[in-house]
Amino acid sequence: MGVLQRFERRLEGMVGLAFARLFKGKVHPAEIAKALTREADEQRSVVGEGRILAPNVYVVRLGDTDFEHLGQWSDQLAGELADMVSEHIDDEGYAIFDAVRVHFELDSDLPTGVFEVSSEVADPSAPGHRGDLAPAGPPPVNGHPPLPPLPPLRGHAGDTGKVAPPLLRPGRSTVTHALVVDGPGTRHELSHGRNVIGRGTEADIRLPDTGVSRKHVDVVLEGGVATAEDLGSTNGTLVNGRRITRQPLADGDVIRIGHSVLVYRRDGA
Repeated sequence: MGVLQRFERRLEGMVGLAFARLFKGKVHPAEIAKALTREADEQRSVVGEGRILAPNVYVVRLGDTDFEHLGQWSDQLAGELADMVSEHIDDEGYAIFDAVRVHFELDSDLPTGVFEVSSEVADPSAPGHRGDLAPAGPPPVNGHPPLPPLPPLRGHAGDTGKVAPPLLRPGRSTVTHALVVDGPGTRHELSHGRNVIGRGTEADIRLPDTGVSRKHVDVVLEGGVATAEDLGSTNGTLVNGRRITRQPLADGDVIRIGHSVLVYRRDGA
């Protein structure tokens, strides 16, 4: 089980309600989790001796409605998100200067359902900081010299560095591609070519959601890569909290259309 799946299990225990009802039309914590892991990957940098340094301070900016809605769990949710990012950093073998921290900030310019993520490397010269590079997991090996202070690394999740899933080798792959509807947990396996999602009878995956257009978004599966394409829908399509027109999908990406949330899963090897 990956770090995102483990986070989702812990989230279920925290909120104790069906996600589709609780987060309908608002920022979903799973979207934030996916954006934070991507931020860690995109903002990593190679430092001395071939080590890879990842940010350890993450800021999640939310609009008025989402900030108020998530406020009831803000402390616990921030802690769970920090643990999830730490697990991801450890799994990837990155290093960090200090413990991972996640903070929520209010940005009244952001509309409901949209958020932004930025990150930075904690200043090693801050009072009380021990100044040497600490790995995310086990203690450092003796003898590593202290590294010089690094400038903060900032950026919005999903801006650059999007890596599509690798191409499949015909006849040798057992990879399956699916969309899981959050809440009921209904799983829809994707077929090669077009997979139209919408409210109308002509859609391949039908969602009884008044906020979803009759033909809302198409997930095209070609060459082992699934790509989401908005079909000119009325309310638009969000992937990991960002409005898209066309975007390749990676395992765990969260698609929001209308009041519905779907998670893309790429299973197998």
